[in-house]
This record gives sequence, C-alpha cells and structure tokens, in this order.
Amino acid sequence: MKKLIVFTSVIILSFGACKNKKEVASKETVEETTATAPSTPMAPFSKDLGGELVGKYWKATEIMGSPVEMPEGMKQEPYLQFNKDGSLKAHGGCNGIFGNYELGYKNLIEMKNFSQTEMECSFDSFESGLVEALTYSKQYILIGENEMHLVIGKRAPFAKFKAVYF
Repeated sequence: MKKLIVFTSVIILSFGACKNKKEVASKETVEETTATAPSTPMAPFSKDLGGELVGKYWKATEIMGSPVEMPEGMKQEPYLQFNKDGSLKAHGGCNGIFGNYELGYKNLIEMKNFSQTEMECSFDSFESGLVEALTYSKQYILIGENEMHLVIGKRAPFAKFKAVYF
C-alpha cells in the first residue's frame, strides 16, 4: 500500500512539473518574441509620395564642408529639389544634375542614377562636390522646417540646405 501511495505521488508530481515547465517555456518564448520585435515595422525604400522634402527649393549653404558662395559669373545658385515621382533635380552653379531618390525608415535616403549637363564654366562650380554629397549620403536630418542636412551615420554633414519659399 505504501508503494502505491509513493508511486501515485511521484506520478502526480511529475505531471505537475511538466505542466509548469511548459508554462515557463511558453512565457519565455513570448518574452523573446516581444523583445526582438521592433516597435514600428521597417519600411522598405520607396518613392516619396509627398513628404517633408517635396515641394521645397533647398538652397545649398554648405557642400562637403565648404560654405557655398557664388563666385563672379555664376548665374544660378546650387540647389536641390525632390519631386513626388521619386526624381530629383539639382544645380551645382553651372550644370544641372538629375537623378532619382528613394526614402526609407528613420529618414534613410538613397539617391542614384545621376546625369548632368556638360556646359563649360569659367568659374569653380559645385557640381562634383554636390554629386559626391548626394551619392554618399544615406540619411537626411531636418532641423525645423527650413534646414536639412545630408549625412551618413553620425559624421559631419556632406551638405547643408535651407528651404526657400517663393
């Protein structure tokens, strides 16, 4: 009789222990999945359909660490414009620059497929620096509504722009 009571107790305790292990295991997996899941889903790169960059004329104030000053003979200031269709238009002071952009999560930006006009200039223009800044920048930072910096990581900005409204 004692053996039967001991055997029954062992079986009951073992079933109880298995149940608790399952509950603990399921709680751990729930905690793991909630801890690793991002709070907001990552958006893939896509064309901008009317965000904070579109519809503004972004006048360049600094390109590759150099302040933008118009030398004698320069008729057009360096600027950047984003269009709703994912295209961009820029000017380096002498030649026009055209390309595409896509936006991603947390102000990520990818600009590519550049082409430009090939006019001869009698002054130093900003085309090469501007194309380099657009190519290497991976994120934009907006400071208020009127200032934008193109950056990569936490480094100094490749280019700085101010919004101009007409």
